Amino acid sequence: MAQLFIFAVLALAASVRGQQCVFPFTYGSTTYYSCTTAASTGFWCSFDAVYSGNWKYCDEQECAFPFIYDGQTFTTCAAGGALSSPWCSLDTVYQGNYVSCSDDVVIVNPLDDKPEACHFPFEYQGQTYTTCTLENSSELWCSLDAVYDGNYKYCGEEDCVFPFSYNGESYDECVDQDNNGGWCSLDHVYQGNYVSCAVKPCGETINKDHGVLTSPNYPNNYDHDMDCSWTIPARGGTVSLQFQDFVLEGGAATFGSCTFDYVEVFAGDRNLGSWCGSYGPTNITSNQDVTIHMFTDGSIADRGFKLKYKVEGGTPFGPGLEECGGMLHGQHGEVVSPGFPVAYHDNIDCTWYLGAKPSGMVLEFPDFDLEKPGEYQGCTYDFVEIYNGLNRVGRFCGSSPPPMDTYYEKVSIRFKTDQHTVARGFRFNWTYLHSATTPAPPMVPTTDSPDGSGEGSGALDDVFDRFIL
Repeated sequence: MAQLFIFAVLALAASVRGQQCVFPFTYGSTTYYSCTTAASTGFWCSFDAVYSGNWKYCDEQECAFPFIYDGQTFTTCAAGGALSSPWCSLDTVYQGNYVSCSDDVVIVNPLDDKPEACHFPFEYQGQTYTTCTLENSSELWCSLDAVYDGNYKYCGEEDCVFPFSYNGESYDECVDQDNNGGWCSLDHVYQGNYVSCAVKPCGETINKDHGVLTSPNYPNNYDHDMDCSWTIPARGGTVSLQFQDFVLEGGAATFGSCTFDYVEVFAGDRNLGSWCGSYGPTNITSNQDVTIHMFTDGSIADRGFKLKYKVEGGTPFGPGLEECGGMLHGQHGEVVSPGFPVAYHDNIDCTWYLGAKPSGMVLEFPDFDLEKPGEYQGCTYDFVEIYNGLNRVGRFCGSSPPPMDTYYEKVSIRFKTDQHTVARGFRFNWTYLHSATTPAPPMVPTTDSPDGSGEGSGALDDVFDRFIL
């Protein structure tokens, strides 16, 4: 008992010092990719890749975001289910491992954690597609945006939802019914959106500003006899790679070279090196196009690699590049989002301002179509946010516009989008009312300044003038 107490105290002290879980880690002869209850009554993790006595109990900081539960993808803590309080999964696909958590504590970066998924329907060269297409490609693909903006992915079995219903039957795997070769649905209830269950091709040109790239089948073992290349164009900017996991078959012991399975990285035409075994590349930065080449032989395989990539300062592409935001003037007027009504662009962050008048101002959004996140996710990705003075009215996304309302204080309308998936955008108009036809606003008691000068409200206006959303 005394040893157990000392063990717990040491683990707590280590946690206080800021040590973090290391995934994957090996305990005994088993490798764990998330917290475990092995030899314990609670979930725990190791601070070392091979457990050496340094550990801690898991909490909400070990949540796996995004995670999938009952066919739904969550980017924040989930409410409901068997627990009365918010909770999160410790696995990317819920396997019964969870901890209680709180959205006001867990910080989720939607740019890093947002799952990439086909956007149906999407428009490409004037045509509308409701499922993956072979248009101008030898492999099925789909757009990540409502209007194709250069962001796409190849379609495969990983895009299916299970279980799905087809002709009144429920399926937990790909089916051969009415379509030779096997297929699966992209909706829980089949609506014509499907993909072939063929193996996803390895290698592509990645036309996105950031993301995660993994070897085929990761974290399961990759295939034999592969020869794949992924190219990330710099587009005049800088490409950065950060390998987060790397395990391949080791090289020849005699020569210490990577002769069997290996990954090599190119910056333009220059080979930056070849790596194998458990020693992957360090962080790589280049202002040239970067290519990741993976080769495997006919025997011995491991889980492969996982890396994050980012393109900074590259030439943007697609519609919606107009400048937006600023002070709005006039008795009335109308504003549309950049690119409306075709599609706005990624990485927008702008704010329009409307001054206050005693008579009041009516603000209305007659058209509103932004990216809609899944259930429980809130307006995490693209949104419009409205402030009345220093008070936030709300955050809005999807097809639910801000309600038409009358405002008597300064109003700011912020429009923010993330790095992929766009929609049509919005249109809003404003009208300042005449005092003769406008009922007076409710009286609000004023708060004098501490020195009795009665300048408290003016100080509040000064705060607003300095307030930057």
